[in-house]
Amino acid sequence: MGELEEADTPESDIQGKKRNSKLIAAIMLLLGLFAPVMIQSFTYDGMMRYFYIQSLFWMYYSESYITIVPPFALFSMFPYILLRMVPVSQIYRYYNGKTTRKRAIIASFVGDGLFLIMTLPYLLLSFMGILMLPLPFQLIFGLLVLWRYPIPEPTTPWKSEEKPKSWWEKSSDPPQEKQEKPTKDDNDVLW
Repeated sequence: MGELEEADTPESDIQGKKRNSKLIAAIMLLLGLFAPVMIQSFTYDGMMRYFYIQSLFWMYYSESYITIVPPFALFSMFPYILLRMVPVSQIYRYYNGKTTRKRAIIASFVGDGLFLIMTLPYLLLSFMGILMLPLPFQLIFGLLVLWRYPIPEPTTPWKSEEKPKSWWEKSSDPPQEKQEKPTKDDNDVLW
């Protein structure tokens, strides 16, 4: 019975939410770093179709071998890695109540937006035998989590219905208590 009472306390609820936000951020981090970013397909001499799947740290070629990106290539991938960390940090902040849902959604598009933009010209030129499709796993997961598990938006004083008085509108006199008038009672009347 003591465990049930402790589980209903606000402190344990806050710890549970922080644990969930860390789990969501960890999944987003793994998807951002290791999930495939795009798939490319092309023909060579019109004979055979080749394709490869690309991630930030690995590539899979249709010739059945996987290559791990060499360490010196990480320097060229550094801007992409930073872009993939933006949704992770914003969704973590959203579930800790430090940012809004709208900003977290925009950050989700920032992480995969560059890859989506890079593939647009190839989609238009797909009739030439080159096809490049984005695989926005991090974006899809982030939007699904934000849609399925929203938290209540924090209330702010500027969104409230009543406007607080400015400092110059407030009176400088301390508030005085109203004195109640005694009610007339027949016993109190002298004449």
